Amino acid sequence: MTQADVLRALDARAAGQWGLVTTAQAKLDGVQGVQLLRLERSGALESVGHGVYRLAASPPPEHLRIKVAWLRLDPGTPARDRRTDGPGSGVVSHTSACAVHGLGGRPTDLVELTVPSRRTTRDETVVLHRRRTDAEDITVVDGLPVTTVPRTVVDLLEDRADAARTGTFVAEAAARGLARVDELAPRVAAFAGAYGLPAEASGAELLEFLCEQAGRPLPVRKAGRPAGNAAGPERKRPTIWEVAKRAGVSHQTVSRFLKNDSGMKPATRARIERAVAELDYRPNLMARSMRTQRSHRITIVLPELSGFVPIPLLRGASAAAHEAGYMTDVVGLEGGESRRASSVLSLLETRQADGVLSLVPLGDLAGGQGAGQRPVVVLGEYDDNLQSRGRLADGRPAEEILRHLADQGHRRFLHVAGSQDWASARNRRAVYVEAVERLGLTSYGVVDGDWSVRSGYEAARDLPADSGVTAVLAANDYVALGVLRGFQDRGTRVPDEMSVFGWDDEEFTRYFSPSISTVHINKEEVGRQSMLSLLALLRGEPEPEAEVTDLFHLVPRGSSGPAPR
Repeated sequence: MTQADVLRALDARAAGQWGLVTTAQAKLDGVQGVQLLRLERSGALESVGHGVYRLAASPPPEHLRIKVAWLRLDPGTPARDRRTDGPGSGVVSHTSACAVHGLGGRPTDLVELTVPSRRTTRDETVVLHRRRTDAEDITVVDGLPVTTVPRTVVDLLEDRADAARTGTFVAEAAARGLARVDELAPRVAAFAGAYGLPAEASGAELLEFLCEQAGRPLPVRKAGRPAGNAAGPERKRPTIWEVAKRAGVSHQTVSRFLKNDSGMKPATRARIERAVAELDYRPNLMARSMRTQRSHRITIVLPELSGFVPIPLLRGASAAAHEAGYMTDVVGLEGGESRRASSVLSLLETRQADGVLSLVPLGDLAGGQGAGQRPVVVLGEYDDNLQSRGRLADGRPAEEILRHLADQGHRRFLHVAGSQDWASARNRRAVYVEAVERLGLTSYGVVDGDWSVRSGYEAARDLPADSGVTAVLAANDYVALGVLRGFQDRGTRVPDEMSVFGWDDEEFTRYFSPSISTVHINKEEVGRQSMLSLLALLRGEPEPEAEVTDLFHLVPRGSSGPAPR
């Protein structure tokens, strides 16, 4: 991945989140930490918080520290896909909400966020409040979920915030028409005693007291009208029934229109469109979600703190979900199979997800009739540590590589293996050894590697000049990269004097010189088919029978060629 490719990927990520990108998001695009460090040193990136960078070409966003802290609550999820409930969620609240609303004077040095479940942070400048926040108490300001002005006042009073500072916030909110004192008063009456007022004091009296402490008396209000709004009471949001009445149809017909029913008569559709425009109607998506009891989200489960993320597989799964109208959340769940299974059940029971596709085992939670037809599919291709097993660990392509190279005249080979803790490395090694004998070829030996570039480099560097080897099978593309570099450093020409074959078809193999011959694994289709199985389960349909017939295929490139004469 070239530096230009990396910057394009980071720019795409940062475009919808104030020019910021997290290390976790970059990793999903295949960008490694060392590449981020290089870009930081070059001035293309600026570190603005642990695991968060700002693209230098982007203007510094307002409320940077608040946005950084909010992104770090769920660093692997893009801002546009973030939710206000569930794991990793949180909203800007308290004094930070005051700052985002532009009320209450100078911002404090702390960033305050409210989260739905117990969490801790090592950042001493961030305060996490554990509290339930209902959907009607959340608004969006500059892409940030923020507690509404009334809810912010309640939070400040509940935490016994400074009276003068809270009074400043209330007075400015009322003056700008962002809060109605007559609606706010009932919500704050219970806190009067905490601020030294008589227990029987009203909420309005508490608000007036707070504003007096700030030296900011409440604006004079006309009965029934919010302060600063001479146009009359705030206009209520139009309903689907009002649209139906205006269009002269039933509310069920309006509902069909909102769902893009293609069978609707053009004249009826035109009347509804006109009514929607005249009333400025906007569907209440939160209410729709509550009615249907669906979140329209699918969770893809990885193990916690995995150093490997199968990007192509996730790309295929997410594409299939999006085509079916679902958003996807990728989460890392800690613990073993039983603990992950418990977390998955919680996601489903609290309706944070309609279904779950897990890349790691979940015990008996999913699998056949015993799963109770829960909307859960376990991929079955990885173990607890995301090490390949099953189809993805098949070693048979090693024999195809040997046959391909033998057809080009090669007779003596070396295999640089991967870590034998992995089933895929063991399988590739076993097939290599068996196929060499079966095809009447010769193996100089097998070098025990560990999937690293270094292990490949050392194998090439230490290969005796009189070994007779003319072709090397590397366990993966990183090992192959090391092999190539090792031969180049010792003056061995590739592919004129030595052929090298990798495995996995990593993107960099196309751009190295020479480009690296490899084995492509169609992981994208594996992810897609797995998601289609989950979608069928959600719809109550039979599981699709489609198989990935071309899971592996050889990709010969510039690093391999005819044996030297």
